Amino acid sequence: MKRKLVFALVCYFVGGVLCLVWGVGLWVLLFLAVMAIGLLFVFLPRRGIYLLAALVFFCVGVTGFALYRIQAETVQSHAGRWVTVKGWVEPVIREDCFLLDVEGLLVDGEDIGYRGKLMMYPGGDVGKVTIGTVVEADGQLKIPSDQGYKKYCRGLGAEALLNSTPYHIEFGSVKPFSVKYYSSRAAGWVKAKLEGAAVPPEQGEIMKGLLLGGREVGAETRERFSAVGISHLLAVSGLHVGIICAVLLWVLKRIGLFGWERFILLCALLTFFSFMVGLTPSVVRASIMMGVVMLAVATNRKQDMLTSLFLAAFLLTSIKPYIIYSISFQLSFMACLGIALFYPTFEQLLSLMGRHLSAAVSITLASQMLVLPLLVHYFGSFAPVSVLANILAVPLAGLVLWLTVAFLLLYPLRIPLYYTIIWINGIIIKTINYIIDIAGMIPYGSFSVESAGPGFFIVYYTAAAAVWLLLSWNGSERRMVI
Repeated sequence: MKRKLVFALVCYFVGGVLCLVWGVGLWVLLFLAVMAIGLLFVFLPRRGIYLLAALVFFCVGVTGFALYRIQAETVQSHAGRWVTVKGWVEPVIREDCFLLDVEGLLVDGEDIGYRGKLMMYPGGDVGKVTIGTVVEADGQLKIPSDQGYKKYCRGLGAEALLNSTPYHIEFGSVKPFSVKYYSSRAAGWVKAKLEGAAVPPEQGEIMKGLLLGGREVGAETRERFSAVGISHLLAVSGLHVGIICAVLLWVLKRIGLFGWERFILLCALLTFFSFMVGLTPSVVRASIMMGVVMLAVATNRKQDMLTSLFLAAFLLTSIKPYIIYSISFQLSFMACLGIALFYPTFEQLLSLMGRHLSAAVSITLASQMLVLPLLVHYFGSFAPVSVLANILAVPLAGLVLWLTVAFLLLYPLRIPLYYTIIWINGIIIKTINYIIDIAGMIPYGSFSVESAGPGFFIVYYTAAAAVWLLLSWNGSERRMVI
């Protein structure tokens, strides 16, 4: 059996998802365990190790997500109550609210044992709030009434809101040795340099968005990118991590680091970069996968994208089960899964287009295969023109990112070459905007669709699984014949 780890991790996710959907009923665990036993004895006779792995990972999934569910129900059961909270500031969402990592939640002076996150509304001006600052506050717990906002908060780990006033909030010192604090300072330094006099504002906005994520760009720019299906360029993901990793590898090679030393230092730098951009699910997933690739290189082992993808998803959800609700996590995971499953087939079918063009078209089509239902469900639209826009814009965005990193290295040293970098970046960004304008004028380039229900998801993903199984079977048959 190939990809034994993937099989075990699928069992983990099945257990976790069913726990969230149906609760922690014992009959569910027994029923699915019996199903797993039956399937394994049918398809894998005399291989008990697979049966054991399936049951262990299934139970781990049920247990991990059950503990998260219990934590969520604990705080939700006290909605409307006046509570005292101790914790520290996580990323600042907007000027009027920030995420609070709770280390203690007291109701009537008694700690209820909640160790999650809350979306905190100070209810007034509390000055500049810094990541990692210790907070003690009194306020009222509230469950978001808007379902869309509730899902957004849940994706961040916040199962409730905390409404307070500046009078009831006390800020302490910054947590000692807080990686989040120092990474936020580094992100602030980057923003200051890209907002300086050397960079035109409209150009610096795109450069910040590509390097630090979509929060750094305005709503108008996000809408323009989203309309033609290239909004992922403003969400730090595998493309961005790959380019950052390439730059780091080049620098580490020049200073003479190889093997395990290079692997350890690269992982540390990627971790710090992940903190800089806010630990978004897409960048953490990409960083873990890149770490697996570098580990394979360091140990002279073959690297498998599907295995590293499931391993990254397992590590993310085992640490933060709530991340499964995050739209960013869902889109990132399904896009990578589509590439892992369908990219080889598309590349083979489009091989007549030439190596580079077929690769660009194939990776775009494959990444959309499993993402399409999510785009329809969450955004009510999909853009066929995104294939053309991605083929043209992605290489240019990668070049802008390369040059942005070079600018940040040269500008503090006052090396005049950074003027040339800004000039070249300006030309490339104008070209990207021109591509967006042209793609936006193509007839039927984007469609609005009513929100999809459960039936659409079931039919679509069942059909996608059937197509993949058929293609895989045909491929294996051809290899046997050869």
